[in-house]
Amino acid sequence: MTKPYPMQMAERELDRAEADKILEAGEYCVVSTVDADGTPYGIPLSYVMMDGRMFFHTGKRAGHKIDDFERDPRVSIAVATEVEPCYEETFFTTRFASVVAQGRISRVEDSLILRKVLVALCMKYLPQFKDEIGGAIEREFDITEIWVVDFDEVRAKGGRRLQADEREG
Repeated sequence: MTKPYPMQMAERELDRAEADKILEAGEYCVVSTVDADGTPYGIPLSYVMMDGRMFFHTGKRAGHKIDDFERDPRVSIAVATEVEPCYEETFFTTRFASVVAQGRISRVEDSLILRKVLVALCMKYLPQFKDEIGGAIEREFDITEIWVVDFDEVRAKGGRRLQADEREG
């Protein structure tokens, strides 16, 4: 990994604790890789954070992203939350909080972790169907893979954010 660039607007840089909150709150991420010929490839994915690591699922069949993951485990992750267009005085702008992270991806082999992640994904996105999770996992388990990203660098930035009580209420 190369040395990180300084942020253009350093006053918008957020600390790691805020970065972790953004990662927890994010609805989806964009995982970016580089093909063998140097072409960038980014794909939006649903995910869950557990123990400071990012997990997501894929099918088991080979495909663009899986081929890239297996060839070169380096990935870049982007997550944005609190995104809201706004008009301030004389210009159009956007409220936001975002994370850009670099890390290494690997396939999860431990079946206990696989099941734990699948339950966490289901509960994040569709908790109202919690009674259906066990059956769904059993039906899909043999055709599903779980991947984990261990972060090397996590940087967060925010602009024109509402106060925490305004965001939550």
